[in-house]
Amino acid sequence: MTRTLSRAAAVLALALALLGARPAVAKGYLDDWHPYQTYWAVGWSAAVPVTSLRAGYISNTGWLGGGTDLRIGVAGRLAVGVSGTWNWFDQTFPSLTLEQPDLTFTGPVYRRLSSFTGLATAHYYLTSGAVQPFVGVGVGCIWISTLQQVVNQARGASTSGLAVAGEAGILFTVAERLGLYLSGRYQLNMTTIPGVEDPQWASGQAGLAYYF
Repeated sequence: MTRTLSRAAAVLALALALLGARPAVAKGYLDDWHPYQTYWAVGWSAAVPVTSLRAGYISNTGWLGGGTDLRIGVAGRLAVGVSGTWNWFDQTFPSLTLEQPDLTFTGPVYRRLSSFTGLATAHYYLTSGAVQPFVGVGVGCIWISTLQQVVNQARGASTSGLAVAGEAGILFTVAERLGLYLSGRYQLNMTTIPGVEDPQWASGQAGLAYYF
């Protein structure tokens, strides 16, 4: 009986030692909060045209895009910062009718739209730990360039204006100070491109984040 208890005690001591030797779970962003804790991220962005942009200019998903974010903790789980995002859309229409002052054309048309958005942002992380849902908002400027080509004639235009975006996502801390993020964003652009006022799109972001 004494030997059995001794063995049980030894097994328990070994289990406790192993548990104590496990590396600590990495803390999420702002868990070890201190003034000005910094978050830097880079990732891929894909966007889907919606509303007037989809109906009046281009409907293909823009799979080419990317962005970067810089955030600084200011209080609790609140961070403010800046972001820059680039998106690219293009589409070839086999047959499209275009009405112009001097003629009406029906035939193949190629359209392209590229954009760069710079925003001042605020994000709030809803929880602490390794999995952190977050919500955010951004306000800033957008620059848009468009191109429309009909046969051998190409017409380009560029514009800029105010941009407003709302965002929701999840940050997964996978190692010390290192995370992966997924987010969705809806962006309203208060400007005009040929045939479209206030173009809008919804986008998805995925990437790598480092915090220190």
